Amino acid sequence: MKQITLLSTAAAAVLIAACGSGDTPAEAQVTPEPVTVESAATAELDPALADVTPGAYVLDRNHAFLTFTIGHSTGISDYKVDFADFDAELDFDPADPTASSISVTINPAELMVNFPGDYKASHADSEFDTWQEDLAYSDRFLNADEFPEITFTSTAIEVTGANTGMITGDLTFLGQTKPVTMDVTFNGVAVPPWAPDSSIVGFNATTTITRSEWGMGAAMGWLTDEVVVEFSGEFAQAG
Repeated sequence: MKQITLLSTAAAAVLIAACGSGDTPAEAQVTPEPVTVESAATAELDPALADVTPGAYVLDRNHAFLTFTIGHSTGISDYKVDFADFDAELDFDPADPTASSISVTINPAELMVNFPGDYKASHADSEFDTWQEDLAYSDRFLNADEFPEITFTSTAIEVTGANTGMITGDLTFLGQTKPVTMDVTFNGVAVPPWAPDSSIVGFNATTTITRSEWGMGAAMGWLTDEVVVEFSGEFAQAG
């Protein structure tokens, strides 16, 4: 098992004092005791994974949430938008999560923007009638007419702890494909009473992307370049 050796604080202090005095007696010098810390990558997997059936899972769209957050007004507040139409397919190996894979498809035209104001009053020159339409269809933002789909396909998975990991994959957005890594947490497994022979698994995931890398440079400075993407949802066993 991989181990990291550290100096204890007390031992380190004694060594510093010894180095500061050239005539410190040899018997006063202390050999530090090694302290071992288990690497997160070698931690045992969450015992709950033993209750998960391996195989194909589909997203429960009634219990799934996908949000992006962007800094507004030069970053002094956060503006959040929910995607209202997305889907995902998961092939899950609970015994070896690194052998799992996931693919996600997002419809950029379906948004919940939480904008209660009079859009036309503050955007008189806009060709759009609502802020949802502007974000979804403007070529400054999601440009859904030209690019009607955002996709993410995993390419590698790393286990970082008992119930945590990192998923790296290809994000295709505004016609460009670039690698993105998401931090993922396994939240547990449940057995629905209406399907006692099947599993439901839950995950949270988050990542931060730099939107200008995909060619979105609108309102730079007024809106932050960094966008936080967050997911929380359940997957039901397929079949």
